Amino acid sequence: MEADFDIAALFASLGFLELSILILTAFFASVVSGISGYGGGMTLGLLISPFIPIKLLVPLMSVFVLFSNLSRMYYYRKSIFWKKGIYFAIISTPFLIAGTNFYASVSPKTLYFCLGFGLAFIVILRRVFKKINLNIGWFGLGVMAVFYGTISGVILGPGSVLLTALAANGLVGAQIIATDSFVTLINVIIRIISFWNLGLLNSDALYVGSMIGIVSIFGSYTAKKIADKLGVKMHTIIIEICVIIGGAAMIYRALIF
Repeated sequence: MEADFDIAALFASLGFLELSILILTAFFASVVSGISGYGGGMTLGLLISPFIPIKLLVPLMSVFVLFSNLSRMYYYRKSIFWKKGIYFAIISTPFLIAGTNFYASVSPKTLYFCLGFGLAFIVILRRVFKKINLNIGWFGLGVMAVFYGTISGVILGPGSVLLTALAANGLVGAQIIATDSFVTLINVIIRIISFWNLGLLNSDALYVGSMIGIVSIFGSYTAKKIADKLGVKMHTIIIEICVIIGGAAMIYRALIF
């Protein structure tokens, strides 16, 4: 973490309006995540990325995602496919740790490029998999776990890869969202521990991330109530547009860094 950056001082300096916007954004991001299974940390991360160092972005969003997935897993707990979720989490873990070490070791400029191109790549990959109607077995699920683990330590928004893998393996509806929330919960716990050991998270960052994350509990509850009534097609299009714009902004910041 950049030595001269004080995240506690930054958030303490925010006025009532700025804090209100942050809380509403966190709530909206958790509703987005609760309806579709992904996009929460990515949405919030893209909005706050201009205000915090790039090295802190994914670690801080990991704390937020911990809360949003903990609450989402609780609301969907009866639909979790435990066997596939545990299988996916175990295989992805060592590659996740490798990803966080890469995140900690490279320059901020490299991270801007990785985040920018990574976000655009995720959108393209999701659409390709949907177009070819991907179907995978246990081996394919393991391969996707390797890919998911690696990128989840480096970029925002890897959840779409996990959702694609679960859907391609035969899970449907609430099973996908529930199992996704379980795998993501395990993922972010390991991610937080790894980032802490690498010096990219401190107690102030955990506190701020937790305060934002608590808001997501109410967002997840709201999402559960409206998930069956609201179609996700338009939501997906909006998220993809935001991701592409955010990715382009990351690449631009890398070029001028």
